[in-house]
Amino acid sequence: MAQLAKFHEKAIAIYGCAQIAENVSVINTAPTGTVTTSLSTTAVTGVGTKFLTEVALGSYITNATDIIVGRVLTVTSDTAIILEANSLVVIAASAFRTALGPKNALAVLNLNFAVDLTSEAFQYTGDELNRDEATVITDRFAKFDFETFLPVKGTTSATPLVSEVPMVDWFQSSGMSVTMGVGKYTISNATASNKYMTIEIRRSSPDLTTTQKTYTITNARGLFDFDVNLGTKPKLKFNYQGNVPATLSAEKLSIVADFQNQKTTISESIKSTTVNLALLEVWSGSTEPTSVSFTPPALPTGTTNIVFNKVTAPNLTGFEYSRYMTSSVDGWSKGASPTDVTLTILEDTSAATYNPDTKLESLHKLTLNYSDIADSAGKVVTVIFRKLELTKVTASKVANYTGQDLGFRSVGYTDIIFS
Repeated sequence: MAQLAKFHEKAIAIYGCAQIAENVSVINTAPTGTVTTSLSTTAVTGVGTKFLTEVALGSYITNATDIIVGRVLTVTSDTAIILEANSLVVIAASAFRTALGPKNALAVLNLNFAVDLTSEAFQYTGDELNRDEATVITDRFAKFDFETFLPVKGTTSATPLVSEVPMVDWFQSSGMSVTMGVGKYTISNATASNKYMTIEIRRSSPDLTTTQKTYTITNARGLFDFDVNLGTKPKLKFNYQGNVPATLSAEKLSIVADFQNQKTTISESIKSTTVNLALLEVWSGSTEPTSVSFTPPALPTGTTNIVFNKVTAPNLTGFEYSRYMTSSVDGWSKGASPTDVTLTILEDTSAATYNPDTKLESLHKLTLNYSDIADSAGKVVTVIFRKLELTKVTASKVANYTGQDLGFRSVGYTDIIFS
């Protein structure tokens, strides 16, 4: 037996890797009391504060002018908070604010949400008209999917701060690791992440704003698909599942999420004027091609040896999650699941430098680099499929031009580099 609920409102509020109290509401405004912070410590000390009911795990503390102080790791009492790292800003017994931050809130497309209930029914023996039946719920969990756009680095600073990385929690709870570098950061499945999230999905109907139902989902983990079509912005489709408490919904104050920070970091549309590099290389035996550097090529002139129309990679993370229930915790175990990558190319244009008909079963490396040509600082995205095995070549068309659909099985790892 399953129950399905689809919501008109498409807003997701994200918190950190621990549960939050039911009475916590994160509003981007000034909570009660004053705080003191220091650059040399992770401690936030409050006077007259109500941290337990006004500050959520995973949210941000900012000063009175909305400059980020740090992200909340632990709320130990109404007057004591521990941040994930030392405070970035000094506050001396002054007012403060809380906010979701750029990586904690997502503006999403096409959200579908369901609560699955599985049950077992017992029927007791009785007479023809009276047979007692007992129904027992054996499991209850949430699953949801949505689409959003691939972000960009969005800052020109030499070394990005964690607070500047949009969607990092989503990537990590999908099994991808995040590596910070000078002038860039990389999302990769070369090293698996085992993080999860606590997520709130708020439900409301059009014109009925007096009551909101909030689903709190814990131990949430998922995966995402990568979809590129020429002329459009690259999309990610996330598929998640998580635990839900016995009480499925509760009324809470409306959340004020800073979606604008996320929306302003959307990557460019992929088209001929934004693609800097589209390179499909063949491995030399067991040696990965190394001709492509992480440093983007000179703009606006790029290098290409394939003319492609679309790239799709369902389950780009390469993981799958199976439900388990134990005496101590219900959750999802992570296992490997191969990714199939499809690349549509123009046959006549690409044949001069690359002929796929002679490369079946060969290992390939696919690199795609694109950016806003006019303003590339902090807006360059490089996607690298490091080890692909060509398994299928099918005749295709791009408009009235002859093309080919190339089918690959990813047998290595994938990097998405934001620089």
